[in-house]
Amino acid sequence: MMKKIDISSWKRKDVFEFYKDMELPRYQITVELDVKKFYDYVKANKRSFYFSFMWILLDELNKIENFRYRFVDGAPSLFDLVSPSFTDKIEDGDTFKIVNADFINDIDAFQEKAIQKSKSQGNKFIDLEEEVRQDLIYITTFPWAKFTQTSHPSNIDSKDAVPRIGWGKFEKQGEKMMMPLSIEVHHAFVDGFHVGKLINQLEKRLEEY
Repeated sequence: MMKKIDISSWKRKDVFEFYKDMELPRYQITVELDVKKFYDYVKANKRSFYFSFMWILLDELNKIENFRYRFVDGAPSLFDLVSPSFTDKIEDGDTFKIVNADFINDIDAFQEKAIQKSKSQGNKFIDLEEEVRQDLIYITTFPWAKFTQTSHPSNIDSKDAVPRIGWGKFEKQGEKMMMPLSIEVHHAFVDGFHVGKLINQLEKRLEEY
């Protein structure tokens, strides 16, 4: 479900009006997360770390309203729930595909459905009819090396408010296992406060395992 925002009474009106028409309104932040406890839990339960972390990320992100704002027909709108559009490797080569899967509020059910969706898509790079959805989070991973910053390909479109999130290779640091996480958002909808809130929620959640 989605509802349009009444800008006249919206508490973000001034911030929204300031950033909405900028040519480059998106900004990117990269942090490191300690995923050691969660990684051990995932492997002990024979789950995919990629899809398990994706689920944790989406579960926490959906709790923060600002990550669910989008432009729909040029107007600010709020979705009840957002789902991942993720990259996945094509098994018979060194290329990849982009897959959309609905978010499910159960880690095992989500992983099963996401894997099934990827398999059913076969070697097709992208389903452009599905990709027009606005209720998405673009997700990718770069497991070959540690990074401190990323960028994402996109058109110069001030109304493209879909967040882009990616993570990279683990690096052991003593008892910790650090993983870079990159978050790119549209400033008309998401401030540094909200990115920080998501990061803090993820840090707390990852320590619970």
